[in-house]
Amino acid sequence: MRHGYHMGYGFWGSYILMLILMIFAVLLFILLRNKKTENPFAIILIDILKEKYAAGIINADEYIERKAVIEDTEDSNPYTTILLKRYAHCAIDTKEFLNIKNEIENKGINNSTCEKLAKGELSYDEFKLRK
Repeated sequence: MRHGYHMGYGFWGSYILMLILMIFAVLLFILLRNKKTENPFAIILIDILKEKYAAGIINADEYIERKAVIEDTEDSNPYTTILLKRYAHCAIDTKEFLNIKNEIENKGINNSTCEKLAKGELSYDEFKLRK
């Protein structure tokens, strides 16, 4: 009789199990860390774009372009968020959006001017003439 010795992996079995669990945990961490999270605000804006596309206001190429711009733009300040809403509602084109976004992110402009640019109370051309 062996009294339970030399069964399975014996003394080393628990160490092997711990090693396997650690490898599994590291792989799980790597997979979850690389998972891209969806921005709920971007999803709402893309839904607005889908409605504009379905209504025939924009064509397929413009839909794809606007969707890519919305997905790539980080809403770093509240004025960018307002500007993104205007862009999704097709109130401005891509060139004007990018110009206004660059001006808003510029630290040399006061907040009231940024707000007027974002809301459309001041057009980009008028802003350039003032400057």
